[in-house]
Amino acid sequence: MALTKWGFVYTVGAADAIRRDEIGSDTCRLIAVGVPSTALAARVSAELADDGCELIEFCGAFGAREMAAVEVALASFGVPVGVVTYAGTATTGLHRLFPEPGV
Repeated sequence: MALTKWGFVYTVGAADAIRRDEIGSDTCRLIAVGVPSTALAARVSAELADDGCELIEFCGAFGAREMAAVEVALASFGVPVGVVTYAGTATTGLHRLFPEPGV
């Protein structure tokens, strides 16, 4: 079976609303969802699974706490979930892009 629909979740910074875009072809669609807070990970992943996504990936801004909530939210779906990771040498650049809240 080939992948026909998948989701990617990323952060959109200070935006107030969730952004949802769909691209691809007739044979494979990507639903990209931008969220204003990583706390929305579980909710958005369940919505993507309900929408027929067969695989969901998250950008590197999501941590272990959010991914644990996603696992619970997707337990009944059987959808594989992945997270983009970065080498330790990327830390300075990542902190510049994603500073701690309140910094």
